[in-house]
Amino acid sequence: MTAEIRPTPRGNGVRRAPRTAAPGGPTAGASSAAARSRAARRPVAPGRLALDPAPPSIGPRILERAARVIRVLGHPLRLRLLERLETGEVNVTDLVSASGATQALVSQHLGILRAEGVVGTRRDGGRVFYRITEPKVHRILDCIRDCDMPEVRTWGSARDFLDPTGDD
Repeated sequence: MTAEIRPTPRGNGVRRAPRTAAPGGPTAGASSAAARSRAARRPVAPGRLALDPAPPSIGPRILERAARVIRVLGHPLRLRLLERLETGEVNVTDLVSASGATQALVSQHLGILRAEGVVGTRRDGGRVFYRITEPKVHRILDCIRDCDMPEVRTWGSARDFLDPTGDD
């Protein structure tokens, strides 16, 4: 039987029914061959052999935390604020001038980041200083630069600029 084409439940595309055949027929083993073909085309991470087994499964608590962090980073202004915070502690006034947003909007987004534990605060008199407390943020911002700004890859990450010798 060949693939049937029928509308999807939402009506915005097509869904193909799986191909079936008698055992030993023309499509026997096609799905496993297709899977091997897809696996062969999949990019291989540096330091891994193409035939290595799949990486270990990520635990549900780690996935839930990662999803919360990624969700909270899903706004351009929050990413801009975090990019500015990569250099260290910054007060709200400096974040407002760096982002070009209003003080109220910056404070609102910083509150969202703080509620999820992505940033922390320190008070000094009447001023509040923010800093990144979630270690994944630096790697996520580096990933954005690597993927969307290939010319930056040769410059290194922001942390390399802060400490070019590698000494912390």
